[in-house]
Amino acid sequence: MADNRIPTEVELVYEVMPCLAVHAAQLPKDVQPHPCTYFRKWGTYHSYDYVENGPPKQRGIVQDACYLGRAPLVPELLSGCRKAPIMAVGINPNLPGWWPFSRNSLNPLFDDYKQYAHYFRYRGVDKLQLPKADYEKYGGGSDDSPFSDFELNVPEDQNGKRPIDVELQDQQMYEKYQELLDALAERQGWQGHKLVVGEDLAYGNMVACPSAKWSTQPTVGLPAQLIMSTDERNGIVTECFRERRYFLRQLFQSLPSILLAFSQNTANALLNEVRPHLVGDVPKPNASVADLMKMNVRLRFGKLSDGSVVEARILFAPHPTGDKQHYEAAKPTVIGQLAEEAEAGRLAYNPNTKHLARVRGACVFCTMLEIGPCDYIEEIEPLALTAGLTSAGMLPTEVLTEKRAQAAMLNEFIQSVPSVEFAWAESDDQ
Repeated sequence: MADNRIPTEVELVYEVMPCLAVHAAQLPKDVQPHPCTYFRKWGTYHSYDYVENGPPKQRGIVQDACYLGRAPLVPELLSGCRKAPIMAVGINPNLPGWWPFSRNSLNPLFDDYKQYAHYFRYRGVDKLQLPKADYEKYGGGSDDSPFSDFELNVPEDQNGKRPIDVELQDQQMYEKYQELLDALAERQGWQGHKLVVGEDLAYGNMVACPSAKWSTQPTVGLPAQLIMSTDERNGIVTECFRERRYFLRQLFQSLPSILLAFSQNTANALLNEVRPHLVGDVPKPNASVADLMKMNVRLRFGKLSDGSVVEARILFAPHPTGDKQHYEAAKPTVIGQLAEEAEAGRLAYNPNTKHLARVRGACVFCTMLEIGPCDYIEEIEPLALTAGLTSAGMLPTEVLTEKRAQAAMLNEFIQSVPSVEFAWAESDDQ
């Protein structure tokens, strides 16, 4: 993949979007189900498409939409700017529509790669839902379950489409990220800042497919048929994280200055995967979040051809929604650690854009996919120090040069990794 001429951030769009569909539907008849078909056990959810073909001309995820019916969910890309200097990491995406109180959730089901890219580039602190009154008007209620075949009774228009009104659905986890950005800006005195989730903080997951729980053990609210076997978990991680490297390839294209790991199970899995490349304070395996918060843990991505060392600090905290009390107590420490990085110059504020400065590395995600302009084009500095790596019209040889620079670091990075069984043994939701 490092030798083709498609930029990594664009290449991932074309690989991730159809990944589960291929593994679930295109297997020989007598072959055992692929481990990733586990995610199909979570049922189907109310899905939508855009009314107009092609990527929306406006930013944001609230667009003219039409109801498609029930469908399995698609794998997710990194949400936000690929060169945001802060990246929050999770195990796998959440699943609002699973819970009875949010069955009016709506999930994207695009057949256009550019629409898919647009959605994940411009998703911030919200997802989408049908207004409650509309959901009930169309027949939604207590009989609506991910395991039912119930579809909403949305009338067709003259074009045979089923238009719906959509509204933003607050996501508490992402709102907590925004609170950190606001608190950092206030502490640093960045007057008039525009720091926002999706621009200054991106969020992604080590496994691309959603579920409401990630567990190999009985858990409150988790039906027995949705408990992963260890073979399923190990197979999913091997396929998605280790072999296809969706998360790692995006990570090495993004190269954030700060990684956020907000939960014990996320910290366990992440640190076990990257342990050979930790510098500074190196914690013992599966160290508690309380202990991790006292450390200065840094992840060394590698060294560039010009001798520059590329690193990120990893910040830890309890889960903001799953362990609210302990998170609120930890929050001042996290803000202080963000401020430390800003004061050391590793997290910089650009008064011209009123956003955080972009990190090193080329990016053409928005421009090549024609989903919007790049607001940070003047800040982009390629790893390979080759001119022209910031526009949609960059030459194939320039793409290859940048990809090889990313791949050189990543290939060295993955040389020593523990077994999946060991690295993910303590990754269950807690």
